[in-house]
Amino acid sequence: MNVRGIHHAGLVVDDLDAAITFYGALLDMVEIERDHWRAPTPDIDSAIGLVDSSADGVMLRGSGSFLELWEYSAPDQQGDDPATRGAHERGLRHLAIQVDDVQAALTRVVELGGSTMGDPIDIDEGGAAAVYCRDPFGTILELMSVGTSLAGLT
Repeated sequence: MNVRGIHHAGLVVDDLDAAITFYGALLDMVEIERDHWRAPTPDIDSAIGLVDSSADGVMLRGSGSFLELWEYSAPDQQGDDPATRGAHERGLRHLAIQVDDVQAALTRVVELGGSTMGDPIDIDEGGAAAVYCRDPFGTILELMSVGTSLAGLT
């Protein structure tokens, strides 16, 4: 096995077009692929562990990464609203985005329809900072600057 790294994060959203607009603007990403299927699709259902699923999706590229967005029309969602779950809940809980200016990025998230969860904090004297916020669909985003002390993207 030759692991090359994490390729993308996948987010399920209520409004695919709104998510493309939000993440495209926030992360300077562009759409590079679209996918969709309608039930019955036993091969896809087998791969993703669902029955009679239908979905539309898009892959975005930019900022040195990929982001996959999905809007499912079937089956009906059974879980709770991600906007009601805190950062301490089980499962994948946040998507961290490295930025140069945490406060400016938080302002941009809010301008694009997201919401704040707290106030930015300075992590150290070297310029590292972080804050949690939410996208318009309830997903927790961590906006972080690495300064001189945290591992960062090259």
